[in-house]
Amino acid sequence: MKLFYVVTFIVLMVAIILSLGLNVRVPEPVAEKTTLRIMEGCLKGVGYIIGASVALGLTEANSPFLKEVGNNIYRVCTTGRLWMAQTKGLKITDQVMSGIPVRVYEPESSIQQTNRPVLLYLHGGGWAFLSIDNYDHLCQKLAKDADIVVISVDYRLSPQNPYPAGLDDVTSIVMHVSENSRSLGIDPGRIAVGGDSAGGNLAAAVQLRPETRGKLSMLLLLVPVLQGVNMKTIGFTENVEYLHNSINNPGQVVYFFHYMSLDHSLFNAFRNNLHTSAEFKKGKYRFLFDQRKYLPAEYIRSAKLKQIGNDIEQVGNETLFNELKDKLLTPTIFPMMASDEELSTFPFTYVMAAGYDLIRDDAIMFAERLRHLNVEVQLSHFPDGFHNDLIMFDGPFKTDVGVRTVMDMVKVLKKL
Repeated sequence: MKLFYVVTFIVLMVAIILSLGLNVRVPEPVAEKTTLRIMEGCLKGVGYIIGASVALGLTEANSPFLKEVGNNIYRVCTTGRLWMAQTKGLKITDQVMSGIPVRVYEPESSIQQTNRPVLLYLHGGGWAFLSIDNYDHLCQKLAKDADIVVISVDYRLSPQNPYPAGLDDVTSIVMHVSENSRSLGIDPGRIAVGGDSAGGNLAAAVQLRPETRGKLSMLLLLVPVLQGVNMKTIGFTENVEYLHNSINNPGQVVYFFHYMSLDHSLFNAFRNNLHTSAEFKKGKYRFLFDQRKYLPAEYIRSAKLKQIGNDIEQVGNETLFNELKDKLLTPTIFPMMASDEELSTFPFTYVMAAGYDLIRDDAIMFAERLRHLNVEVQLSHFPDGFHNDLIMFDGPFKTDVGVRTVMDMVKVLKKL
């Protein structure tokens, strides 16, 4: 085991050095370019380690061991720290609620109060990796600065536990907090659910569950994954060359397969937008392919794309789409596919979009849909943001956009 970690360290150092020396494209407006190159190299090195470990038969793909190694390295790559310190003035406890592990962050100044607001936080990681440990510093920051209780949910991960396991866990926590609010010192009228990336997906999805409707007063959808039918959005086209080997790697579509229990042989079909049909692209969900209705030109950097928008490709695979559509069109898997009637039930929704994020358009278009339905929504778009900047707000790898991102979240949570 010691040899494994020694080899891992060497590979990571080589990958980082190569990333510093090569022309790795990072967002031009971000001042901390060296920091992003280190992150890029480090995360690319993680991929090498995982691939080699599986190829050599040392462990299975997506094994708990590899997930733990990956999570630990990811934490160092994005924070520059081997471990997180505890913020003064917070009581932090690991608990189990309805059989689900959670970490509870309580401001010491409000422990005796009985009407405290609470944020149920759902970490990112493609429904497949990362954990509450990776978001410990963020949850501490939100609890302390917004003066709220934060409950970080350690929901089950794919591929071992595909949909709907993780969503079931989130639903159970929402119900538990709502039904036990008095004993928890929580105001049942001030329960928020939020998360980033896959966690943002789950936050929107839990609102679509019939049993939770009316129980949430705020949603925070941070760089959320909201649709799986268009892999060639304008945002994808603009951003795929940035941080291409890490957080904007198109290969991350495999997380869809883990979550939906699909075969990896479908990779090329998804990557080339051949997993739906030409007829589907012209129908009810046309707005996801011709994006002009819900994607204002102000969010598009490319002058050319502003002029022509998205051309709808008249290609697809009707047979394959018929096999996949039950999953691709399920709102609790991809909330963008929800009906207007379902979306009209949403409480105040804060949506965060990052300008250099591969899935930038998911956030913007979802917020615009809610706005058209007269749902109270706030879209915070950070033109210089990237997918995981919200956890790079502190420590050696701090970025200015990460600081501004978290400050904006705190400002919203103070209204809860």
